[in-house]
Amino acid sequence: MPTSASASTPPAWRTRAARWLLPLGMVALALAPIAGGAQTDPGVEPSAALAADFERIAAEAAELRGLPLKTDIDEALLSGAALGEKVAGDFLAEYPAAEQEADRRTLEAFGMFPEGLDLGQLLTDLYSEQIAGFYDSESDEMYVISDDDDLSAEEEITLAHEVTHALQDQHFDLEKVSAGLEDNDDASLAVTSLIEGDATVLMGDYLAADLALAARMLAASVSGAAASDVFDGTPPIIQETLLFPYLGGQAFVTQLREDGADWATVDAAYADLPQSTEQILHPEKYLGERDEPTAVSLPDLGALLGAGWSELDDNTLGEFQTSVLLAGLDGENEGAEAAAAGWDGDHYAVWGDAEDEVIAWSSVWDSAGDAAEFAAALAAYDADRFEAEFADADGAQRLEVDGRVVLLEQDGTGVRYVLAPTAELADEVFAALAG
Repeated sequence: MPTSASASTPPAWRTRAARWLLPLGMVALALAPIAGGAQTDPGVEPSAALAADFERIAAEAAELRGLPLKTDIDEALLSGAALGEKVAGDFLAEYPAAEQEADRRTLEAFGMFPEGLDLGQLLTDLYSEQIAGFYDSESDEMYVISDDDDLSAEEEITLAHEVTHALQDQHFDLEKVSAGLEDNDDASLAVTSLIEGDATVLMGDYLAADLALAARMLAASVSGAAASDVFDGTPPIIQETLLFPYLGGQAFVTQLREDGADWATVDAAYADLPQSTEQILHPEKYLGERDEPTAVSLPDLGALLGAGWSELDDNTLGEFQTSVLLAGLDGENEGAEAAAAGWDGDHYAVWGDAEDEVIAWSSVWDSAGDAAEFAAALAAYDADRFEAEFADADGAQRLEVDGRVVLLEQDGTGVRYVLAPTAELADEVFAALAG
């Protein structure tokens, strides 16, 4: 992220997007007590003023959010140096090497991740650079990164953000809210966007209520932005996935508040969750006539592919991540968002053997015109990344280059896509997708 982030991501979420967000909710360090269970680095005596600051921030955030504190919040200060070590331990323990490798191969197969980049190391470095605070919904503990006993303006607003997560957890149970999202990145991102958008909007209210704090934040931003070298070099699929819950979520929650009675519509959304990033991007599809995603089924490719092949991923991209895909590694395709905007549902599976990958991807669209626009954008994306042209092949489009065969077909509101290492395998998987 371009500036340090605060976040909460329940550890139970096991989608790839959630694994990337996982450290934002899992980093924790057991330290010595402050007031009300608050803690700081060993050997540093917290001041009474700091304890009072915690209580004041929690009370003000709770009042602004309209959710009373049900129980005291355990707060802690964590030094920036301690963060890196803890991220490396907790994050990698929750994201083992086999899952990292499966995700890397999946992203590379789609062309969303450069070859040879270490995904686990990249994410570890990224979180060490970017995180400013977090709320852990498993332990009900809140942490803010600070290297001294005084809160900066950024640390205060981070605490207000994290108090919001604690309030969400106390009133709506974030573990329960996140249940059942294990196999759908798109639904996971949608719910994360509600959670993070809620807390991000609260930050704006908190700053608006304290103009002196807002002035301090402005002065800090003018004096120098937070380091972002790692983030700046991160592929768009990770950059944008990490940013979306804050930016997209903020816009979504703002619309919920404008449509209803301030926070009441936001509170109600925790019992009536957004189901897709389409609904986050287009709040009218949540607030108005509800546009629920269409379920898309895929055949089991295990028997067809045979021995030596294993499933690397089975998931849903959704409108948001489809637009990131179409924008390419340089993120410069200005038509990508429009081409993804007619999304109505998708399902992909990626399989791999010792050397190669197979992608089977089926999607449905709001209209035949939307499907045609997407298919054309996807063909252009693959033609660009493989530096080759598609040719017509029995109603489908076919591209063959350097051990890669791609088949793409639009049929009404549906689009089928296959990538495989050989023509024979591509044809077999394509036929299986057709049913």
